[in-house]
Amino acid sequence: MIRALSDNRAHIEQLCSLLGLGTSRGSISRVPGGFHHSMWRLETENGRYAVKQLAEDMDMGDADTVAQINATEVTAREFSGHGVPALYSLSLDRQHLQLLDGIGYLVYPWTNAKACHRNGIEERHAVIVASTLAHMHRSDIDIPELRDVPTFPVTVERATELVQMARQRNVRYSDILEDRLDDLLQVVELHAPALERLASHQVISHGDLDHKNVLWDEAGEPVLIDWESARRLNPTYELLLEALDWGGITANFDARPFTTILQAYVDAGGVINKDLIPAVSDAIQGAWASWLLYNVGRAIGLKDTHQRAIGSGQVDLALSALLRMEKQKDKLTAIALQYAS
Repeated sequence: MIRALSDNRAHIEQLCSLLGLGTSRGSISRVPGGFHHSMWRLETENGRYAVKQLAEDMDMGDADTVAQINATEVTAREFSGHGVPALYSLSLDRQHLQLLDGIGYLVYPWTNAKACHRNGIEERHAVIVASTLAHMHRSDIDIPELRDVPTFPVTVERATELVQMARQRNVRYSDILEDRLDDLLQVVELHAPALERLASHQVISHGDLDHKNVLWDEAGEPVLIDWESARRLNPTYELLLEALDWGGITANFDARPFTTILQAYVDAGGVINKDLIPAVSDAIQGAWASWLLYNVGRAIGLKDTHQRAIGSGQVDLALSALLRMEKQKDKLTAIALQYAS
């Protein structure tokens, strides 16, 4: 188990020295945020910084993993140069990821901006997010070092096996998964062909611009964080995926933010590809099904009780999203087609 940064004075001093942060002041403190990694607040003579300590399951000995993490930060920096409000980590000779004794760190300028609670999402938030997406998609930046992330959709056989194991081990909601197995397998089966169809047009973008990864400062301006999912993807896919999230597909869905985002995206010069909407629908459902099954695996296979609990909670979230999408699919497709061309 890796040492917490708060217990590793040598690493704190090394980060300060490498990145020219100045002498640290007082103790470093843990801050909320980071579903997977740990976030820390570091005070120095030069200011305040946010330090992301990467989780121990990130293989810092793998050159491809290290290069990809660094490339996502380069992506954020490049978008910032194109006027996108992207928060990117400090770098040394274009190297953003700092490796100390096999532990990865990313150090960011501190921001007091905060994420908007789902219940506090207003029309202006949706409009700004949509306009920002359109801006990024039109920028069509090129980051040579950002490699394509291989996709391995869950197979029908693996999905069946996971549901059976979940039922045997009495995982939460495994009875619903078993009852709806045929429907789940149909979603799984359509996923790979949909991804192949969407690969015909891709741009580099954030990849995970949900409401948790957009902070808002006191002036109401956005700050885009957590770029680790940055990759090449189909713009219509990303738009509809994020419109669903901002509409609350995992909680109490409201079609108004969904519609607002589509309208604002088009108004900002974005193009929704009419011919790709069926494939986008299949790909989004497939992505949620894959996330559901991944977390079924976590819930049944981990010795770590904390991670098992996270897996169980994510099963709940993903299943809720899939059931809502099933119920709303025709309505949402009709709305999307109104703004498509």
